[in-house]
Amino acid sequence: MATELQARDAMQFVNEQDAATLERFAERLEFRATDPKFVAYRDAYLRLIDLPRTATILDLGCGTGVVTRALAARDGFAGTVTGIDQSPHFIAAAERLGAGVADRVEFAVADAHDLPFPDAHFDAAVAHTLISHVRDPLTVLAEAARVVRPGGSVAIFDGDYASLTFGCSDLRLGQAIERALQLIIMSSPRVMRVLPRLLPTAGMRLIATQAHVYAEVGSSAFMLNLAETYAPLTASSGLLPAAQVDAWLTDQRRSAEDGTFFAACNYYAYVARR
Repeated sequence: MATELQARDAMQFVNEQDAATLERFAERLEFRATDPKFVAYRDAYLRLIDLPRTATILDLGCGTGVVTRALAARDGFAGTVTGIDQSPHFIAAAERLGAGVADRVEFAVADAHDLPFPDAHFDAAVAHTLISHVRDPLTVLAEAARVVRPGGSVAIFDGDYASLTFGCSDLRLGQAIERALQLIIMSSPRVMRVLPRLLPTAGMRLIATQAHVYAEVGSSAFMLNLAETYAPLTASSGLLPAAQVDAWLTDQRRSAEDGTFFAACNYYAYVARR
């Protein structure tokens, strides 16, 4: 097995991925947008943000534009949602998929660590499953606070991926895969545990929180899709032998078919005010 120092968050280094991996990532982002439970988590924290009808909103690390589109499609919304992502591939997909709300959305390739916007430019900012991937969470939070007007809101939603776990008939194999998944698909699997301490340093005050446990027991769609999307990276990156990854995936598929599947992860939403 490769050392931990050799593992890199594939999303943080998304621009180094091949076309097939990028497409798999994009499909995962869009798949999550069809999952009722995950959509409910998103909508629940977005309702906590006090947004005027003509609000200007920044979607940080927008990916394929799922949250950007959801915000722009809110009843009566007549403002503008700007989605930024470091991946030109994702931005191209976001522009294509956002055609139905094109008059209310804008997309640009940009780095969340160094936003190309003036101070106090937006009414609110959203970081949906971004903060666990970035190089420097505090810098990203400070940039979000900078571009939001005084009194504006910043919402952060992400997984506590140190809690991500799958049942497996081979305990040691399951533990090895879980550790490899943490190394390859997120830079900071515990960042949501320290975010309450980072927000004041970034110039914001925490005003609301939400907590969720996404668990699938017996059958699976959401977590099995996660496994299918990301587990192959643990082999292609050299973290684990391909035979072990294939064995684990076979075990996950079998358990989903015979009703013995188990997987779970904690998710948190924080809404802060500048």
